[in-house]
Amino acid sequence: MGIQGLLPFVEKSTRKVNVSEFSGCTVAVDAYCWLHKGAFSCAEKLARKEDTVQYVVYCMKYINMLLSHNIKPILVFDGQHLPAKAETEKVRREKRESNRQKAAELLRADRGDEARTYLQRCVDVTHAMALALIKECRLRNVDCIVAPYEADAQLAYLNLSGIAHLVITEDSDLLPFGCNMVLFKMDVHGNGCLIEQAMLPLAMKQRPEQFSITKFRHMCILSGCDYLPSLPGIGLMKAKKFVMTTADPDISRALTRLHGHLNMPNLVVTPEYRQKFLEADAMFRHQPVFDPITRRLVPLTPLEPGQEMPLSIDGISQETALQLAYGNLDPFGLRKVDDWDP
Repeated sequence: MGIQGLLPFVEKSTRKVNVSEFSGCTVAVDAYCWLHKGAFSCAEKLARKEDTVQYVVYCMKYINMLLSHNIKPILVFDGQHLPAKAETEKVRREKRESNRQKAAELLRADRGDEARTYLQRCVDVTHAMALALIKECRLRNVDCIVAPYEADAQLAYLNLSGIAHLVITEDSDLLPFGCNMVLFKMDVHGNGCLIEQAMLPLAMKQRPEQFSITKFRHMCILSGCDYLPSLPGIGLMKAKKFVMTTADPDISRALTRLHGHLNMPNLVVTPEYRQKFLEADAMFRHQPVFDPITRRLVPLTPLEPGQEMPLSIDGISQETALQLAYGNLDPFGLRKVDDWDP
């Protein structure tokens, strides 16, 4: 999940904080991060399909902590799967199934302690679990939004549009999405690591006026992301070297000279890779999100004249988008699962 090695890479841009520093502010929370951690505590029950709300109790500890500091949380949940991440989702499903089989074998062999590790790895957080948390949040007047697609883009939109001062997540993708302030690794006491976009030049070893969020995003994509695997031998350091040395503003054209910049004569950048790079870039910039003010789908950042969103929203009516955002529709079939109306 996210850009491999990115958080250690930007360590110089990181400072330790307590979330109480943001008292009086609104924060957007990547709810699935908490749900996944909460699911670990009841993995065996979930794997056996037994009734449990232990994961909700886990998440509410964090929510109550934020509320105690006079912080308004907005929980954001994943929506429909992205076609661009179909391969990533396939790999994740296969890993979960493999872990499920290993857990079953260990349980049959009466090796419960070893099986527990694999049970935790095979847990899949469902919309039903998300809805259980959403319903509990409603009782506390805590706002929730189900994204049309990825929570990452929705979180970024809330931050970039000024609705949320800060994003709380475990996913490093929020940095190439362009968020201004992201709090990682927050514990139940509110301690975490804050990264501000304004501090990223430190990690890139640049002066602030030299820093470009576009080049930073291109570096992240080139090193390998959920939308596009990296090329052989390319990690963050080589990706950084390329984006820092190329002066060509046309990234597709610049990629044709990648081997020269990195002194890798055998590196092949195919036209297909260049096209997928542009598609990944568009997903980071213009993925559809839900605007809670106008209650309609909009691109994460404004489109240029003649440009289209990387995903068509023609088949999603305004009412469908609204009901999905409320949590009333299952994202994976748009089947009605609740009828909440604020």
